[in-house]
Amino acid sequence: MKNYLIVGLGNPGKEYQFTRHNIGFRILDNWLINLSITIPDCPCQFNINKKHRAKIAKIKTPNKTIILAEPQTFMNKSGTTVKSLMDYYNIPLENILIIHDDLSFEFSKFKLSKNAGPAGHNGVKSIIEHLKSKEFSRLRIGISMPMGSCPVGYQGGHNFVLGKFDKEEESKIDTLLQSTNEVLDSFLEKGYDETANKFN
Repeated sequence: MKNYLIVGLGNPGKEYQFTRHNIGFRILDNWLINLSITIPDCPCQFNINKKHRAKIAKIKTPNKTIILAEPQTFMNKSGTTVKSLMDYYNIPLENILIIHDDLSFEFSKFKLSKNAGPAGHNGVKSIIEHLKSKEFSRLRIGISMPMGSCPVGYQGGHNFVLGKFDKEEESKIDTLLQSTNEVLDSFLEKGYDETANKFN
């Protein structure tokens, strides 16, 4: 029996619910809904866990246990939840996947990576600090706009990542979610290397 930890990053609170910075939550929420359709009698719902400071869902299949988590700390303290869950469920680094927004890529693009620096992302920085390692997998979701399509000083700024997707972006969200569902399924079934080769 293998244990896996899939973590979507975001900020708690309704005011952040549909912001770019919370795309990790949104992807994990959607994948959990998808699991509820495909797995009979699936207990596919999040519950608040005060010990780990997160919303957690625990899914069991014949050969694995999957812990889904959305830290309810703010973004820059995400590492406390990831470290707590990793230790409690005895999850190896290679079975951890972190889903987060990334300004390095244009919106709706994504990339799997491992052993990479935080690149300015405070949630990833916190996780690296708490795990004392970069050897975990990440699904990096592009949220940036094409150069020249947003006001000067807005691209990459605090207001941008905490802003909500515009109508054009929202029209592409369903396609993105379908793709990320496939990525998560593949990661759990085939591991990082084969999944990265297929989707990157």
